[in-house]
Amino acid sequence: MFIVVDRWTTDIPNVNKISQLFKLLGNPKRLQLLYLLIQHSMSVSEISMKLNWEQSGVSHQLQLLRKYNLVQQRREGKTVIYHLEDPQVMTLIADVLSHAEKII
Repeated sequence: MFIVVDRWTTDIPNVNKISQLFKLLGNPKRLQLLYLLIQHSMSVSEISMKLNWEQSGVSHQLQLLRKYNLVQQRREGKTVIYHLEDPQVMTLIADVLSHAEKII
């Protein structure tokens, strides 16, 4: 499979956007959180229990991921549920994990 690199990917502003995405995905905690949300939607307290993190840490990571539209939220009563809806993000993470298994 060949990937065509066009002018869009070589423009400096776009390269910076791509770099920012990989920087976000390069953080092990955020990657764990995203992988968890690929499996199913969860509240901060559910994520906190599953990953054994403080709720404030979970909230901080979710805030960053929301800022870059990697996760979305919806309200169910008083509870905020976080989820991944973007199939491209899911595919990117799955591809990276698959590739990592081959090289590590």
